[in-house]
Amino acid sequence: MQQQIPEELRTKIAQFQTLQQQLQLVAMQKQQLLLEKNDLDEASKEVEKSKGDLYKSVGPLLIKAPKTELKKELGEKTTSTSSRITLLEKQEQKLVMKVQELQKDLQAGLGGAEANQPAGG
Repeated sequence: MQQQIPEELRTKIAQFQTLQQQLQLVAMQKQQLLLEKNDLDEASKEVEKSKGDLYKSVGPLLIKAPKTELKKELGEKTTSTSSRITLLEKQEQKLVMKVQELQKDLQAGLGGAEANQPAGG
C-alpha cells in the first residue's frame, strides 16, 4: 500500500525545495560579487603602485585616465559591491533560518505521518 502524504506536507516540501533553490542562487550571486570585489581590490593595489600612464576600459576601447579618477571609480565600485555582498549575506541568513525551520516542520510532519500508518503496511 502506498503511503499518502497530506496536502499540507506536500506544500511544505515544495516550499522547502523553492527555498533551497533561492538559497543556492543567493550563494552563487554572493560568490560572484566576492570574486568581483577581489578583482577590484587587486586593481586598486595596482593603480596605487603604478608610476606610468594608466588606462581604463570603456567598451572596446582603452582610454587614458588620471590616477585620481581611477582610484575614485574603483573605490565607488568597491563600496557598491561590498554593500551588495552585505545585502546578500542578510538575505542568505534569512533563507537559512527559513530552511531550517521548514526542515524541522517537515521532519516532525513526516515522522507523524509514518507513525499514523498501520503496522506491516
